[in-house]
Amino acid sequence: VFTRYGKCYTFNSGQGRPRLLSVKGGIGNGLEVMLDIQQDEYLPVWGETDETSFEAGIKVQIHSQDEPPFIDQLGFGVAPGFQTFVSCQEQRLVYLPPPWGDCRTTPMNSDFFDTYSITACRIDCETRYLVENCNCRMVHMPGDAPYCSPELYRECADPALDFLVERDNDYCVCETPCNTTRYSKELSFVRIPSKASAKYLAKKFNKSQQYISDNILVLDIFFEALNYETIEQKKAYEVAGLLGDIGGQMGLFIGASILTILELFDYLYEVMKYKLCLHSQKKQERSDNNERGAVLSLEDVKRHVSNYH
Repeated sequence: VFTRYGKCYTFNSGQGRPRLLSVKGGIGNGLEVMLDIQQDEYLPVWGETDETSFEAGIKVQIHSQDEPPFIDQLGFGVAPGFQTFVSCQEQRLVYLPPPWGDCRTTPMNSDFFDTYSITACRIDCETRYLVENCNCRMVHMPGDAPYCSPELYRECADPALDFLVERDNDYCVCETPCNTTRYSKELSFVRIPSKASAKYLAKKFNKSQQYISDNILVLDIFFEALNYETIEQKKAYEVAGLLGDIGGQMGLFIGASILTILELFDYLYEVMKYKLCLHSQKKQERSDNNERGAVLSLEDVKRHVSNYH
């Protein structure tokens, strides 16, 4: 596969052959390769330009089969003289479409890619920009436009891409897809070769020990576990929740109003009951006093009569 770095190699792309599957997680259950970066074949550096590379090693990108590589922007480096362990975990991201979010729900309108992704959108946009401004395309770009000659690359293509990446934020606006898959990575390193294996590797590859230390690297990529993590955006406030809150508030206030009215009626009832009871009690006391007065008067009469006789 061709990228902006030139010719690269892809593993388990699923194009033209079945995809390979991992049966379990952990070290030794993924991809393990030993590479010779051959620093002697590097071009000498005579001056410093935008394309000058001072590092030694390789760049690696882990991506899904539906997403094209974009290794110059998304790759991570692996240095010689080390064995690099890359523990991966699949993450499935689900974003909300408008009006809650700004992810893209419509299919990709492209002649080169079927599945929309930010990488595919970026490569498609860069290809169209280069064809429109330079009438050519770089070797890693899709399409049938002629490849840029070294002169066109130096004078037009490379400055145009640098301008597009660094300054022009209006031409290539790639929205986040509503569903995407990415792989989180944890890297760890150990030094190679060890003192015990340096002579053996030098003899095996017919190289010096210094060459082995400067050029050989081991890359071990594996899944941490055969599961995946889902990160999903949720609506902070839905219509159902809004209606429920409104209904709850209305019910609360209406219930409070009814209780207040009932308590008012209860208060009036208690006041009227107290007044009636008080009035009845006073009336009863007045009646008892009248009866007592009548009884005393009769006795007085009898006493008066008996005294008279």
